[in-house]
Amino acid sequence: MPQNQAPGRRPRKSPYLFMALAVILLVVGIVIGTRALNAWNAYTVAAAITPTPSPTVRPIAVTPAPNLVTFTPAPTATPSALANGSTGDMVSQLQQRLKDLGYYNGAVDGQFGGGTKSAVQAFQKQHGLDDDGIAGSKTLAALYSDQAQAYRPTPTPKVNDTLSGDIPLLVNKWNKLPDDFVPANLVTIRDVAGDLLLYDDKTFQGVDTAVNALVSMIKAAQADGITPWKVGGAYRTIKDQQRIFNNRVSRYMNENSEMTRSQAVSRTRLTVADPGCSEHHTGLAFDLNVPGQYFVDTAQYLWLNEHCWDYGFIMRYTDDKEDLTGIIGEEWHVRYVGVDHAKKIQALGYCLEEYVEYLKSHQQ
Repeated sequence: MPQNQAPGRRPRKSPYLFMALAVILLVVGIVIGTRALNAWNAYTVAAAITPTPSPTVRPIAVTPAPNLVTFTPAPTATPSALANGSTGDMVSQLQQRLKDLGYYNGAVDGQFGGGTKSAVQAFQKQHGLDDDGIAGSKTLAALYSDQAQAYRPTPTPKVNDTLSGDIPLLVNKWNKLPDDFVPANLVTIRDVAGDLLLYDDKTFQGVDTAVNALVSMIKAAQADGITPWKVGGAYRTIKDQQRIFNNRVSRYMNENSEMTRSQAVSRTRLTVADPGCSEHHTGLAFDLNVPGQYFVDTAQYLWLNEHCWDYGFIMRYTDDKEDLTGIIGEEWHVRYVGVDHAKKIQALGYCLEEYVEYLKSHQQ
């Protein structure tokens, strides 16, 4: 213990020490505050002079739209189509198109009249459309297509007098008619016979002389109490015969999957003549039947076989002459040759092929 310190008392601290510490702390605070203030001022100045960065926008590649092909579509018909009595720009366009193709030679006036209808019908016929003279959707589509055909005049077919000459006209698979063959003096059977007959088709036609003979024969049969009679076939165009022939071939092939087309054609030829080889092209042949009955079992067949010769008809196809005619027996098929020829054929017991050869041999 120091000699000058009283026992039991703590030594006194100098007040100058506290003052020195306070001064040091004050100086340190001033330095730190000054630096902080300087840093804030520097940030404020920098912020004031630095522009706010804008978002970076990536350029978007824009593909330009392709160039469109400009075209004028063909006019489309109204729901009721264009028909006799229609008017307007669509009719004018129709007339101009028909004129360009050679079907129409009238005025392009937007008036759908008889001349326009005839032109539409001519176009329809040449393009295999229904020739109703109405420019509906199918007709307009064909008319404005690239496949539209220019007008081709249809040659007037030469009509043929099928009853001329001393020898009856012979038509079979060995004696084919030309594709443009048309018989002269065709009439609608119903216009002559009326309700005397029943008809599979009321538009059936035949050569007038043959139709008149048919009517006389049926009247005689009915006078004998033999009725009814139905016409199941009459004049056919060569185009009609082609359709019938093709349908029969298809039917045979559908019924027998193992049958070849060649076999079906051969079978068809037993009952259906090739186009151009059918007697129905002459307008002198008729198929007669009785509704709902097999003809050979009817009184009509018996009466016909006995009396048809008196009216100029022959029983054209019989089973016993199949090798000569090329057609199996068709008891319902009669052919008009005229009374004189018919009675000679009956007396000789010939088929028409034999009779024609007989006449030719006696002409020499």
